[in-house]
Amino acid sequence: MGVPGEPEPSAIILRGFDADDAPATASRDFRITEAHRIGEGSLREKALANIEAIRTLKRLEADDRDASDAEKAILARYNGWGAIPNVFHPRPPREWTEIARELNQVLTEDEYASARASTPNAHFTSPAVISGMWEALERLGLPAGLQVLEPSMGVGHFFGLMPEALMHGSLRTGVELDSLTARIAQRLYPDATIFARGFEETPLPDNFFDAVVGNVPFGDYSVFDPAYRRSPILTRAIHDYFFAKSLDKVREGGVVALITSRYTMDKQDATIRRYLADRANLVGAIRLPDTAFKANAGTEVTTDILFLQKRGRGVTPQQETWRDLAPIETPDGPVLVNEYFARHPDMMLGQMRLEGRMYRGSEPSLVGEVSQANLGRAIASLPAGLYVARNARAIERPAVAPAERAILGAVKDGAFAERDGAIVIRRGDRFGPAHLPSSVAGRVRGMLAVRDAVRLVFQTQLDDAPEQSITEARKLLGDTYDSFVARYGPVSSRENVKAFAGDPDQPLLLSLETTIPKPERPPRRPSSSGARWRATARWSTSRPPQRRWPSR
Repeated sequence: MGVPGEPEPSAIILRGFDADDAPATASRDFRITEAHRIGEGSLREKALANIEAIRTLKRLEADDRDASDAEKAILARYNGWGAIPNVFHPRPPREWTEIARELNQVLTEDEYASARASTPNAHFTSPAVISGMWEALERLGLPAGLQVLEPSMGVGHFFGLMPEALMHGSLRTGVELDSLTARIAQRLYPDATIFARGFEETPLPDNFFDAVVGNVPFGDYSVFDPAYRRSPILTRAIHDYFFAKSLDKVREGGVVALITSRYTMDKQDATIRRYLADRANLVGAIRLPDTAFKANAGTEVTTDILFLQKRGRGVTPQQETWRDLAPIETPDGPVLVNEYFARHPDMMLGQMRLEGRMYRGSEPSLVGEVSQANLGRAIASLPAGLYVARNARAIERPAVAPAERAILGAVKDGAFAERDGAIVIRRGDRFGPAHLPSSVAGRVRGMLAVRDAVRLVFQTQLDDAPEQSITEARKLLGDTYDSFVARYGPVSSRENVKAFAGDPDQPLLLSLETTIPKPERPPRRPSSSGARWRATARWSTSRPPQRRWPSR
């Protein structure tokens, strides 16, 4: 898969394939090990590693080829600029002058502006914390074959540290706002679907993913998302918004595991906690000391890992309350913390203190260090085996005839199909009626044709078919897509996303498109037509599929 969100001329970019439709082959995605020294080194060493990663990316894009293992190791050390904002200063300190000059040379004007704008949130998570989160998710019972979403992925360290036991058959979708960072992530994880756009601009289906994992942006600033225009309280702070939207994207019984600042749990205004608690169980929370991000990201901030399970059939509402605050005693006097931590002080990996900051007075912070031992103890305190699989509620059916089984095998569970002229949905070992209005059924039928054309392109390449067959398959895909868009608009339009919601192939179809911002002056009032679409296909003519990047 590729980076469908690049705001440049190409509208359709074809990348990779769906693992369920391909023979068992080794993943091309990068695997992080201790030897890669992720997050290590001085600030200067990290800045130089960033520039080396950028130069490597530019060479790969110029050569239009995949990254080698050695090049992926270089790309993976890209650490963002959150810890090094001095390089963007108009008059950087003397020790940063040379690096600032070199950065200006390797980035385009747009890339430079985007990288500079990313500094407030470009604080990448340490491998120790990421590995601990995956260990916790395994304890909760997550199996292989997952649909995983990372809504603010950086260069993809959560993907790179995903345990092998969970990798088989799993499909991973990532979202990253910064173009340069997203392009590095795509080179590292070519078998994932990666959107280079903001989470608020990414058309993802609701109630779809098995797990949402990551480290969300922190900040007391709002987000504009038309889908939440009737719930402005959810978009006033970006970290609250990420939690609300992530919970909407995960299916019933699925799990959300996200890092956020302590203010999600500890702020006086309990609105977001009430919203989340009405829709999900708090499985558990782990408070990390303010040093957890210091080595890797150069920042001191107290953070929490929250584990939520979306309610629904098969999920019993729990009695663990976490909406209110409660006082605890500290060496500096009483401090208000979330009632969950007041009841479970062992889930705080340190001691709460009142710490002074450069621009603020004393404020509550967790003082301590993250270690494998104390993080492991907290993870062991989480409940085990509560994950609810997609088919956990399936009832027993009579044996399926061989002919019926063959038809079922070509359709994924939960996917749309067409049988005898009607749109149906596979539910377990049977097809059930979709009960769609005729106008919606037409959209679904058209998207099924696009999906089948995509699969045909993949299959011709996997079968090493003659060049003519591959070219014909790509032409068919282009014609099928153009015909659909001419009648129903882009696959990622609101109506089409809603019509195809829940189908496991929806991310595959969405990854085919790229939005192109309007060049005209913006309207005085918000308009629903904030982007136009170019329905032009650009298909690679060599095998395997080329990874083409828009020129700047």
